Amino acid sequence: MALTVKRLGRTLFAEVRGVKLAEITSDDTYQAILDALMEHGVLLFPGQNLTDAEQEKFSKWYGPLEVTFEDDRYFVAHLSNVDADGGIRDKNSRKSTFLRANQLWHSDSTMFQTPARYSFLTAHAVTPVGGETEWADMRAAWDELPEQRRQELDGLILEHDFQNSRLKAGHKFDAEQRKRWPPLKHPLVRVHERTGRKALYVGSQATHVVGWPLDKGVALIEELIDYATQERYIYTHQWTVGDLVIWDNARVNHRGRSWDEEKYKRDLRRTTVKGSIPTMLDDKAVNEYQQAQLADA
Repeated sequence: MALTVKRLGRTLFAEVRGVKLAEITSDDTYQAILDALMEHGVLLFPGQNLTDAEQEKFSKWYGPLEVTFEDDRYFVAHLSNVDADGGIRDKNSRKSTFLRANQLWHSDSTMFQTPARYSFLTAHAVTPVGGETEWADMRAAWDELPEQRRQELDGLILEHDFQNSRLKAGHKFDAEQRKRWPPLKHPLVRVHERTGRKALYVGSQATHVVGWPLDKGVALIEELIDYATQERYIYTHQWTVGDLVIWDNARVNHRGRSWDEEKYKRDLRRTTVKGSIPTMLDDKAVNEYQQAQLADA
């Protein structure tokens, strides 16, 4: 299969054609897709119309998958306002408020010391108004900071709390969720395990800078999120049924946009490839690129 790749954003997001993801038989094609992902950060494959089983099979080529939050027997998470009977779920339900936090800027799985590598999202039902997904290029944002500012930021450690983003959406963890997802630390700047490139690693789950006064750390987090989500770093995608999008969580943040949840169904389904290298060891930041090279040696 001959891929055609067209960059749509200034620094990220490309449309890929010339491949049926459910019919790939060559490892070379899987590798070509990975190479394109490393170059562009986010890839759109229009008109794929993958079933859950096909999406799961395709995703697994890139590594073991995370289980869903709701049931550890399954790998396909339904990011949807559709209930089990096919109707629209109450927007005030606990599941709705839990998922609504996805409308804040974040990278997937920061609640794990080894965060997710790649996420895959297929559109099954889309809205005529709203409901877009946006991606922000955290690598480009880092690259375009002044050198002095990069020196000031590199080496800082943030505490991340999965509950932080949920609280902002009106969802407070119960005791089981609090125990399952306690706060943990990640470096503010990550070194990509494949490319060796640095990127900012900060989003709605970050609560403070370790060792700083709380107000000073909160101000920095807000400053960097605002900076990295300026228009020049963002690509916004309006979904069409059948689209599949892949993104690199170590390079980009993303968020869903709001829509009329009581009027329109929106059903996106995600698979997520597990990370393989923790961001911290013994309370020190890990150079993920160096660790990957050692593992391959």
